Amino acid sequence: MEPGSYQFEPHTGEVQIRIAGTSLPELFEEAGYALAELMLGDPLPETPPEAELEFVLLEAVDTEALLVDWLNELISRSDLWKRVYTHLRVDELTDRTLRARIRGQEPTVLKTAVKAATFHGLEIREHEDRFTATLVLDV
Repeated sequence: MEPGSYQFEPHTGEVQIRIAGTSLPELFEEAGYALAELMLGDPLPETPPEAELEFVLLEAVDTEALLVDWLNELISRSDLWKRVYTHLRVDELTDRTLRARIRGQEPTVLKTAVKAATFHGLEIREHEDRFTATLVLDV
């Protein structure tokens, strides 16, 4: 699997995603883009230039919890503001905190409604040249 990519895999009643990035911030961004593609379909539409810029600040007990919280924050904002976030920039990422800027768009129809990111099967691995993660989304 190439860095800066993701792929969907069948999972009983859910969707499993494998993600790769050259860095942890890129891995988190790719996870967000996978979520957006699941919600909107492929290819992802361009983010409108007038889309409102939103800021995200999260704290969690570790990197795995931070990845789940990141995706659940995007899902929560999608439910609240009826937006799907298609522009994601993780500006700062430590073991326990994340700062990001996001922009979204208001789709007319969702391809897939995502309920939550889960800890089921969650795994983040550091390799010599990249990071990979596997996680399951409740749909």
